[in-house]
Amino acid sequence: MAARRTRKELSFDLDGRAVPVLLKRNRQARRIILRVDPKTDGVALTLPWYASEAEALGFLESQHAWLRRRLDKLPDRIPFEPGRTIPILGEDHMIEHRPDARRGVWIEDGRVCVSGDLDHLPRRLLDWLKKEAKAKLADLAAVKADELGVKVGRITVRDTTSRWGSCAHDGSLNFSWRMILAPRFVFEFIVAHEVAHIVERNHGPRFHALVQQLTPYEEQAEAWLNAYGQHLHRIG
Repeated sequence: MAARRTRKELSFDLDGRAVPVLLKRNRQARRIILRVDPKTDGVALTLPWYASEAEALGFLESQHAWLRRRLDKLPDRIPFEPGRTIPILGEDHMIEHRPDARRGVWIEDGRVCVSGDLDHLPRRLLDWLKKEAKAKLADLAAVKADELGVKVGRITVRDTTSRWGSCAHDGSLNFSWRMILAPRFVFEFIVAHEVAHIVERNHGPRFHALVQQLTPYEEQAEAWLNAYGQHLHRIG
């Protein structure tokens, strides 16, 4: 029998709209899981290893009305282009193109300024946001870890969709670079959450006690992410 691919990209017709579909197989999955991907205006289908592609597409068809509602409710996209406004640590900054400057990317009077060719602006701004996110996440993680008397491993930033952060067994932390777009109290909570996992690998009472020791914003930040987290994936 031929080996099954772990990932496959398809397209689904939703009332005449071509919706990108990513099929992902997971040996630990016990059922088919459907999730809207706000970055692609598409969906991700996670399948148990034994499930067939036909089963997955049949399940997707059965969720036709739900999927249409979810996609229609996605916030508007905010591309990286001059005149657009993006949040940086929750504070709005208008993107300004400075073609003749030689400063790369910098903050000035409520604006995020980008030098160089216009064609390179999106990449330059994205690279700068990732660099800022990594530096600020690493600094805050070190402070929070010191409060618990533990050490942080390697810090990485990626463009994850399902998680804002994660903690490896060696204390390395991974975060979504998009945390740099969130309000400061949300940024602090995500860092506190992952640092607490260095000590407690579960989400039990002792874990939440550690999070609350590191930040007073747990409930407030979780409420914000539930209400507005999807907006962050529509930026850039």
